[in-house]
Amino acid sequence: MPLVLSMQNVTREFPPAVPGQPEIAVLSGVSLKLVSGMAVAIRGPSGCGKSTLLYLAGTLDRPTSGTVEILGQNPWRLATRDLAAFRNQHIGFIFQDHQLLPQCSVLENVLLPSLAGFAANGNLRERALQLIERVGLEHRTHQRPGQLSGGERQRVAVCRALLQQPSLLLADEPTGNLDPVTAGEIGSLLLELAAENQSALLCVTHSDELASRFPQSLTLTNGTADLQ
Repeated sequence: MPLVLSMQNVTREFPPAVPGQPEIAVLSGVSLKLVSGMAVAIRGPSGCGKSTLLYLAGTLDRPTSGTVEILGQNPWRLATRDLAAFRNQHIGFIFQDHQLLPQCSVLENVLLPSLAGFAANGNLRERALQLIERVGLEHRTHQRPGQLSGGERQRVAVCRALLQQPSLLLADEPTGNLDPVTAGEIGSLLLELAAENQSALLCVTHSDELASRFPQSLTLTNGTADLQ
């Protein structure tokens, strides 16, 4: 299977709150590899670096040291606009807060990644409608987020993340704001759709129940983890 994400000996440090103090190491020597179709959950207490790891994998932050490659490419060698296009085309994001635009319909929210000007696929509207139907929201297509339940809004967020068939799908506490039954439904849907798309799925979560659904999981301890 194609190698999608490779992180080797990645460290991320932040400036200290008090000048003169040592740098704060949130991640120390993390190595991770994901191939197409692989699904991995990352667990760990608050503040252990889970979200930082996800932002590095998603090119929203860059490591202090170590290497990050996506589809065999070092994204940090790209110019700013080229990096934005690369991220738009190859990486899908799902957040704890769905981050839907309240003034837009379900269909318009799902199509948002295509509005950045990077999309090459002219059939994205058809794909958006297919995804909306796949998650059981065809009767909500023209409604706005305020008319949807929390679980329905997160289904829309999943559709949006998968619109451009990303090679890498990143989920940050995707069920954190949902009741247990809805969380279970969203967890199953996320795994099913990622597998159908053959995306490499990386999910950070506090939920042992969600993590147990994943074929593989790791625990981030003191900013260190290794999954090769």
